[in-house]
Amino acid sequence: MSVIDIHIHVGKREHLTEIFLNYFRNEFGEPALQAMDDLTPAKFDKFLQLEGVDKGVLLSEYSPEVTGVVPNEFTVEFARSTDRLIPFGSININSSVDTGAQAEHALKDLGCKGLKLLPSYGYYYPNDSRMYDAYEVAQNRGAIVMFHTGTSLFPKTRVRYAHPLLLDDVAVDFPELRIVMCHGGRPFWYHESEWMLRRHPNLFIDISGIPPVQLPRNFPKLERFYDRFLFGSDWPNFISIRSQADQVRELPYNAEIIEAILWSNAARLLEISI
Repeated sequence: MSVIDIHIHVGKREHLTEIFLNYFRNEFGEPALQAMDDLTPAKFDKFLQLEGVDKGVLLSEYSPEVTGVVPNEFTVEFARSTDRLIPFGSININSSVDTGAQAEHALKDLGCKGLKLLPSYGYYYPNDSRMYDAYEVAQNRGAIVMFHTGTSLFPKTRVRYAHPLLLDDVAVDFPELRIVMCHGGRPFWYHESEWMLRRHPNLFIDISGIPPVQLPRNFPKLERFYDRFLFGSDWPNFISIRSQADQVRELPYNAEIIEAILWSNAARLLEISI
């Protein structure tokens, strides 16, 4: 069965803050950082092939206070050499360049398929009016906007900005904008994230960072809204993508739902065929 991983991070040591480097070093060891530095598009393409991933969304990041800055240009260039990777850009809300112009550059000029935003790392609410020009551009271009929702263990994170209900204003004001709630509000706000699917037909949940075995408990209405759940690994925070996909395959859902989570929902959202 095919797999689309909608949540992958790739960056070099130079892109990351010292506090995140220390966190990563403590979690995975110095060899993991060296492996990150040594990673090339060709090596990563081979890795994804071996992990059974047909397509992967590669996420840029603007989080200078928490994790770091993985520039849109780096992500686009990294993805350029393989059709397995799909680049997403990010936005600097504090830039002198307005967010609409940034979104236009990422989506039109660089060719990103969508945007990945990290309000709890950038210290702004998703419904901040400064972001509305970016949402307008994304909606008009049919792009996807992914938001980090829920907690994070990274130092200096401010979790109050990551409540999924803060996306209600965005979804109301931009009813055609396709929004992904990354991590489904883990671990406090699963219920709220699932409720948002009922209220807004253009909202999705990616399951990255959630042990697949917990999905039936965390999202009791998943079978009702199965067409809006997306597989994501959050690599490299979870090293084995294949293991996570296999755990999804073992869930007590029928084959249509498993297929939807692993690839067909994402294929529809990304407007691709595999």
